[in-house]
Parts: sequence; C-alpha cells; structure tokens
Amino acid sequence: MAHVSPEPGSLARLTEAMRHLAGGVAVITVGKPPERSGYTGTAVFSLSINPERIVISIGRQSSSYSVIRQHGLFGVNILSAGQQHVADLFAGRGGVKGEARYQGAEWIVTPRGVSLLVGALATAEFRVEEIIERHSHAIVIGEPLAISATSDSDALIYWRSAYRAVGSGVRLAAE
Repeated sequence: MAHVSPEPGSLARLTEAMRHLAGGVAVITVGKPPERSGYTGTAVFSLSINPERIVISIGRQSSSYSVIRQHGLFGVNILSAGQQHVADLFAGRGGVKGEARYQGAEWIVTPRGVSLLVGALATAEFRVEEIIERHSHAIVIGEPLAISATSDSDALIYWRSAYRAVGSGVRLAAE
C-alpha cells in the first residue's frame, strides 16, 4: 500500500486523508422550481436526537449556499446504490447546473417548496435553525419538518474517490 504524505501545510494532506473515510451520499436540494439548485454531499450527520437536528456542510462559494440563506429551507435525500446518476448530476459532472440537475429523476415538491427524490433511502425537509460560517465552508444546522424512510435498498457510499454500494450483503467487521 502506497503512503502519500504531502508537505506540511499543503491542502492535499487533508484531502488525501479524508478519502479514506467512507461516507453515505446525499443530495441536498435547495430553492423552489423553476429556480432550484443543489449539491451532492457526504458531510451530513445527526447532531442531536432530542431535539432532532442535523448538520450539513456547504462551501460558502457554492451557488446553493446563497439559496439556503435566502429560503431558509432545504431537503436531504439519502441515495440508494441505484441512484449514482443523481449523485453525478448534483456533483456537477458534465457541467450540469441549477434546475437541469433535476432532470432524469422523479421528484416531489412539498407544500413548502422543498424537492424530495422519489425512491431515495430516506428524505427529509428541513428548516434552517442556524448557520455558522468558518473558513471556506458553512455549517448549517437543520430542524426536520418532515421525514420519510421507506426504502430497504442498498446504500450509495463514497470512498477513495469513488461511489460504491453497501448493503445487507456486507459482512460487518464486528462479526
């Protein structure tokens, strides 16, 4: 196994190290049709169960960031292994931006205007509770307004710069 150790202070050090942390893939949706945007992210996690809160991390230069600040609402769509094409669209592969990222998949729009992906492992609609800006990114704390988790498909994860599927066929390290 090759060991990469970039120069101290190099941005590549953290990037290289974080490639070894597998993360679930989610699409964060923002805005209302026909002026929606969104992005693919792995920096999504539960902050608190009581009260229920999550955290998302977003680049402050991202077009989605200004929309989150403006609307105060966002959707989280946890992708199944069969939804890699959606992850690619929202990651901007092929130069796809804004409303065009919603093409090729089925979406519902909640009464509050949040877009949720049909067939995702789980979807949730959030109200922004707080935004904390630090360095190049912002931490957004969200309060759930609606949550649905109905699918039992395999999950899509991102590990070592590639998408992978993980599901019931995976043997746990503790076994």
